[in-house]
Amino acid sequence: MIETVLVPVDFTIEMEDLLGCIGELKNAGLKKVILLHVVDIHKSQGLAPMFERNAEKRIEEYAGFARELELETESLVIVGDIKRAISEIADQKDVDAIVMGATTRGFIKGRFLGKTTEYIVRSSKKILLVEKYDALNEGKEVYEKACGTTFSRVLVPLDFSKESMKAIEQLQEFKEIVREVLLLHVIDNIKDMDLLCEQREEAKEKLRKIKKQLAGIESHYLVVEGIPSDEIVKLASMEDITMIMLTSRGKGDLIDLILGSTAESVLRKTTKPVLIIPANKEFEEEGWDEGEEYA
Repeated sequence: MIETVLVPVDFTIEMEDLLGCIGELKNAGLKKVILLHVVDIHKSQGLAPMFERNAEKRIEEYAGFARELELETESLVIVGDIKRAISEIADQKDVDAIVMGATTRGFIKGRFLGKTTEYIVRSSKKILLVEKYDALNEGKEVYEKACGTTFSRVLVPLDFSKESMKAIEQLQEFKEIVREVLLLHVIDNIKDMDLLCEQREEAKEKLRKIKKQLAGIESHYLVVEGIPSDEIVKLASMEDITMIMLTSRGKGDLIDLILGSTAESVLRKTTKPVLIIPANKEFEEEGWDEGEEYA
């Protein structure tokens, strides 16, 4: 369950919208929000104490947004290296997830929501929810509507590896807020066109077995051919998907990579929110097959 989330803040207008998005997680067990502002030690130099005092005042205003959602709230202001500080606090506070924001025009430009977001995506072992701000271009009302339905129609790409099956395990924990799921397998290693039909049927049979595990959640499945990241992004747009949920690494990625090439490409290209589950995340739910039967 996601009971505690860490939200790094940089006092932008977009951050206020991002805080509003976390309200939906209450129905999935969210109890506490930790707001963190890091005064950049490399840029503040001798002015760090002044920046720190100002930030302590401003972060309380942001805390008000979370308290309006009736969530336990903790505010932190520290001086340090921004990228490393976020990862360290996430570990120290033992949060279940980190919530950040990005756009398809590159990661949000701001005090740290740029290269820092990319760093966290690549290095953190926490669940990461990356909200997209592109809907702001269509007006605040549109964004707020999208923000309130993030978990409505979830796309879950699967390559049937043990790593990718962790997305299904996580999905089970969101069954109270997820309304519909689209399971997707992309065939990208077509070696013999004569065997393509056989590959499709094998993939469909595996998806049918996974669908049975999702009792209580309306689910559908689809098998397509192409480049995985491109097909995921295209389908998310065509099917009016509200969020893409995938693991950070699939079977085609090196074991020492925290963020795989497909996850990174999807994150950069899609306008949809992306929930990334670390491939090393362990689940304790008894009786769940971790994917061997689908591999």
